[in-house]
Order: sequence, then C-alpha cells, then structure tokens
Amino acid sequence: MINIERNSANEIALTLTEKGTAAYYLFKFQSDNTEAVEYCIATDSSLYPERFNKFTITEQTSPNNLNAEVELPTEGQWRYFVYANSSATNLDPTGLTELESGIVKVTGITTPVTTYSGGNSNYVVYGS
Repeated sequence: MINIERNSANEIALTLTEKGTAAYYLFKFQSDNTEAVEYCIATDSSLYPERFNKFTITEQTSPNNLNAEVELPTEGQWRYFVYANSSATNLDPTGLTELESGIVKVTGITTPVTTYSGGNSNYVVYGS
C-alpha cells in the first residue's frame, strides 16, 4: 500500500522492473468510493532502478497530468495501476503493459471536529 497526502508532493517507491521497464510510466488511480478515475505520467527518478523505482507524484487541484501531477478529490481508499508507457503524452492505458497494481490511501489535512459543549451536565437516573 502507498500513501498519498493531498496538496503535497509524495515520494513513492515501487518495484516495477520485475515485470518490465519504460521511458515513462502511466499511473491510473481509481476511487473505491466514487469510482472516479484519474491519470498521470511520471518518470523514474531512482538511482538504482534495477532494485526499485522512485516517483514523486504531486496531488493538487488543477494538475498537469503529463508532469506527475494528479487530483484525487476524495480521501479514502483508491486503487493504483502502473503501465509501461513509451509516450510522454499518452494518458490512455489501452494496449499498454500493466506492471503493478495495489492500494492507495489518500489522506488530507484533518479538519478539527467541532464538539457541542452546551447542554445539561446533570443527569437523572430513574429506576434505581
């Protein structure tokens, strides 16, 4: 499982070279809650790509999907799929080789919960 924090750059390490390598990698994210699908293209920045692949994916509003940026509008569980891509502009996985899939946990900045502080704090117990 990988974690993506909303409105930030996220470093992700995967082991994609077990099934293949590519010049570009197409990431497909699909929400388990809403079934929304989002795509982005990223390049491997690992110094040791034969051991692991490293990507920096930025979650933000108004992303440039061709530059490792994506908008994941709902928090919660998503699924990810990574495809070997020979194009820096192809956002369609049709005909591409899937290298890995898994689960993404999307989190955000937690909003403080407002608690109700009014009301009666004297409780009456009946039937004792």
